[in-house]
Amino acid sequence: MRTSRKLEVAVISFLIFTLSSSPLMLGKSRFNLAFAADEQNLEPEGAPAAPTINDPHEQFNRGVFEFNDRLYFYALKPAAVLYSVLLPKGFREAIQRGFHNVVFPCRWVNLTLQGKSDKAVNETLRFLINSTLGLAGLFDFAQTQFGLENHEADFGQTLALWGVGPGDFLMLPILGPSDPRDLFGYGVDTVMDPLFWLPVDWWITFSAQSGKFINAASLRIGQYEELKQASLDPYIGMRDAYIQYREHLVTK
Repeated sequence: MRTSRKLEVAVISFLIFTLSSSPLMLGKSRFNLAFAADEQNLEPEGAPAAPTINDPHEQFNRGVFEFNDRLYFYALKPAAVLYSVLLPKGFREAIQRGFHNVVFPCRWVNLTLQGKSDKAVNETLRFLINSTLGLAGLFDFAQTQFGLENHEADFGQTLALWGVGPGDFLMLPILGPSDPRDLFGYGVDTVMDPLFWLPVDWWITFSAQSGKFINAASLRIGQYEELKQASLDPYIGMRDAYIQYREHLVTK
């Protein structure tokens, strides 16, 4: 019975974590670099050539894109809007900072594996400061008072720096744009999320991950719509932006 519960927690946590990381919910803000260049038909100054797009499953991917699009407008967005009405924006931003502080181990491990020891030290200092002066990370004192900026890192990015190719582009149900490398990376990052290892019943873990997801979504209402409006073909726009964005993370 115990093994079965751990398996349930693993599956549920994986889905919630990947959904909360999905470009379907994170919207245009994560792809500003790519979209700005695409809209002006220009490359960002000093940027490398656009990566090759490998999309042999385009017909299937387009079908999944349409499914995700309807899911967003009929379920995810209404839930996020309701949540935003119930809680003030400042409170929701504090909650997001708190969740971000909790997953410090994931960022630290990936930055270390990527050979970015200076950034790993920076994240350690940020975690110590925000966990104490920032009241468990609800306030980002590390940046506002000490000028320590945040550095994101995930295992998909780590694999890319190790020379692992992305493989075919994938549009996944609920999860949005991805590829085999990043999908595997999401799974590894899930295991490094301390919330995954809470010694509590599965429904408590599920509630915490769901709260993390819906809180993040409530702060990005409207960004997916902007992403769609930025391209004549929303599927191509999201695909190209995702690939360029992931390439940017690896080369920056």
